[in-house]
Amino acid sequence: MVVDRDAGGVFVGRDEELARIDDAARAAGSGSGRAVLLRGPAGIGKTELLRTALARLSGRAARVRTARCPESGSAAYGIVRSLFEPSLDTDLVGSSRLALPALVAERTAGGTASGTYAVLHGLYWLAADLAADGLLVLAVDDVQWCDENSLRFLAFLLRRAENLPLLVLLAQRTDGAAPVEALAEIAGMPLCRRAELPALGPDGVAELLAAQLPEPPGAEFVARCAEVTGGNPFLLSRVLRMLREHPGDADGGVDRLDQLGRTVVLRSLLDRLSPRAVAVARAVAVLPGERVELVAALAGTHQRLTATALRELRDNDLVVGDGAEFVHGFVRQAVLDRTPPAELGRLRERAAMLLNDSGRPAEEIAGLLLQLPGVPRPWMAGVLRDAAARAEQRGAPGVAARCLERVLEVHGSDVAVLTHAARVTDAAVGLRYLERALELTSDPRARIPIAVQYALTSLTAQNSVRAYEVVSAALDELDSVLEPEPPDSDRTLRTLAESVLLISGMDEKSTLVRVGERFRDVVPPPGDTAEERQLLSMLAALGTLLNRPAAEVAGQARHVLRINDLDHGGWALLGAALPLYLADDNEAALEALGALVAHTQRTGQAWTYCVATSTRAVVHHWTGELTEALADAQTCHDVLVQESWAEAMTMPQIALATSLISQGEPQRADRLLAGIARRRFEDFAVEYHQFLMARARAREGMGDGEGALEHLFQCARSLRSAGIANPVFAPWWFDAARILGDLGRIDEGMQAAEHGSALAGRWGTRRAQGMALAARGAVTTGKAAVPLLTEAVRVLAGSPAKLEHARAKYLLGRTLLREGEPEGAREQLRSALDLSVLHRDHAQVSLASAALLEAGGRLRHGTDSPVRALSGSERRVATRAAAGATNRQIAESLFLTVRTVELHLTSAYRKLGVRGRAQLPGAFEADPEG
Repeated sequence: MVVDRDAGGVFVGRDEELARIDDAARAAGSGSGRAVLLRGPAGIGKTELLRTALARLSGRAARVRTARCPESGSAAYGIVRSLFEPSLDTDLVGSSRLALPALVAERTAGGTASGTYAVLHGLYWLAADLAADGLLVLAVDDVQWCDENSLRFLAFLLRRAENLPLLVLLAQRTDGAAPVEALAEIAGMPLCRRAELPALGPDGVAELLAAQLPEPPGAEFVARCAEVTGGNPFLLSRVLRMLREHPGDADGGVDRLDQLGRTVVLRSLLDRLSPRAVAVARAVAVLPGERVELVAALAGTHQRLTATALRELRDNDLVVGDGAEFVHGFVRQAVLDRTPPAELGRLRERAAMLLNDSGRPAEEIAGLLLQLPGVPRPWMAGVLRDAAARAEQRGAPGVAARCLERVLEVHGSDVAVLTHAARVTDAAVGLRYLERALELTSDPRARIPIAVQYALTSLTAQNSVRAYEVVSAALDELDSVLEPEPPDSDRTLRTLAESVLLISGMDEKSTLVRVGERFRDVVPPPGDTAEERQLLSMLAALGTLLNRPAAEVAGQARHVLRINDLDHGGWALLGAALPLYLADDNEAALEALGALVAHTQRTGQAWTYCVATSTRAVVHHWTGELTEALADAQTCHDVLVQESWAEAMTMPQIALATSLISQGEPQRADRLLAGIARRRFEDFAVEYHQFLMARARAREGMGDGEGALEHLFQCARSLRSAGIANPVFAPWWFDAARILGDLGRIDEGMQAAEHGSALAGRWGTRRAQGMALAARGAVTTGKAAVPLLTEAVRVLAGSPAKLEHARAKYLLGRTLLREGEPEGAREQLRSALDLSVLHRDHAQVSLASAALLEAGGRLRHGTDSPVRALSGSERRVATRAAAGATNRQIAESLFLTVRTVELHLTSAYRKLGVRGRAQLPGAFEADPEG
């Protein structure tokens, strides 16, 4: 849309704004992404400025994609499709395939819903691919009318554009359009420059008028034009049109301007239109850009007469070209404003019917239906339901939710609509819908799926206590109607409900005791179906927390892994990992988590990726693989920070803090843990106790033994209130006994050690038993401690507990030194040091080194390596690069940007003393620590 089309393309008064765009383009062209947001009222010249800037960019070999947002709205990702539709001519590769739901107009029936993050992740990679060969320019006009999902993508893209050759140009009308949250986010980004377009000053008005009038205008006329139009270029173009219709001395137009005032643009033109042209103008306002036959049907006129009316509108310079589209949003808004509300509603309803009858997509029709007041008609509700289903498939749950809100005005008691709406809306609102659905459903079998959905939704809404009640009641009702030998369908329902009841019941401490009592005597299922495997997994996890024998629960968990179940969101694999790694079957636990991580990478599920990867980091730490633990912890924490998920997710911070403590950075770990601000964090059963253990170890690493004990005793009280009795899940007693022994508080320390010993005997792993022996040895005085610690070393040597083994050797060496046996002390301390170096436990290396020097030993040289200097993220990236993965493949798999991968690689090259990726394999092979 040319703002000053009557001015013959004359462009004045925007040099400063053009210079700002040029500066941003130069920075973007150098690989530093930029955005420019042009803002101003209607007619101020945003579109022409955008067009001029793009014309100047065309000489820079930039790849330019443009889109204009229609005032009438568009379906989800409508503007994204306008920008990227040409890219569908080539095959999408890698993660960019995840963008297809947003780009393809229709999908086959029965397509599964796409997660919003996965779609945005795919679109990002599509944009990154387009920018791979040089500057990519995405220009969007009238962005204030952009659909929500396209705006969310632009914000998502710009958050990752700091080192991408990308320039995003946006033009926003500031009057008559509601503020958009995602647009405000873009405007506030550091890489976005805002340009508020001012009205033309007197000099600019004079230049514009002089270029179009046969004689230069007088100063009085210029001043009056500036006053009447406010220096608005579009209004000035209407003045020029008026002068062409009434030729003569320009100064003679002063009186005419006084008469017309600020209505010079439209009212005088609209008032003189024929009734037929008015009807067609209203139809065009409701269906801008549509085919003539549809406009004619909406206006209620013959196509031939409609064509005549369009010529009349075109002769008055109200529509542009041969189609049915106004020259400016000014015109459309004026037509809508001058249409009585009742008539406008009737036109929109009829337009929706016409589009529906012509087979248009439901999402397109829904855009009109959502503007209608009052309760939708039944046929409208059907269209809105179809639109909601399609929007959900596209990864646009917000659009689906708005459609279903209107459907509920008609079908407020339709359980299917309520459960669908609950799936796509905010969790708190969704729970209200599900409560209503449960009220409306009396059949116990039909209530189970609703209760299951309620429980899973409650996990994100911190509503698990209520969810436990809901699922418990639904299960009891189902049991009351089941036959002694129920059919397979009933058994499947019941099994699914039981597994979800366990998931819900283990979320918070207050329900963990109750769920333990309910399932105390439940016979584990054989695990022949996905539902049975999920139940078996959760029973194993519950048994682990309640300290049933490790061999028993680990056997159940291994049975789950016969098939890698991912159909129910990966709960079976996550649940199985806990008993497996605590029972020291680390290989099986890592196999389960690896399968889940790989699945999330393929499907673009960054949230589940963070959960699974942070859990895997904990398992790696448990096995003594501290380098892998740090790599997993840092990469998932990078995603957490990138996506601003810190308030809703805690395991990445806990996993990273645990790794940092072992790296000898307790202060950094403590700061990270202190920043956790999850609401009601102390009520949760798993993460909270892991948090307290990490916080205690950070304080111990900082030399604050009393502060560490405070957190350890808090952990003990919390575990007791939750009924958690597993000795190694959060082994507060082990750490407390060591610290209390060092502080000389022997009686307290012995109580903690005896508590752990009793639990370890029931759990039965060599790790637990060895830790119990080491704890007792740490609080035993004199030579009596030596046999306890010697046995602890022996027991732990036959377990996967590498870190605890090194710690026991350290305790034994220190005790031998205290008891006057320096030679034996040096042997144990040197062995402890070697183990700690091997596993890169920097904190234990420092302790063992100091003790060995005190015992008269000498430190060995050559135990350090350049590889050890790598951060976790650097090592993870460099290892994959050494194995042959491209930067793109590494970035996709870790949910990072290519630039972030490049930065990690550059840092790794410097630390390893290599010049490029070809030398990476040799650097790792030369690592003396393996």
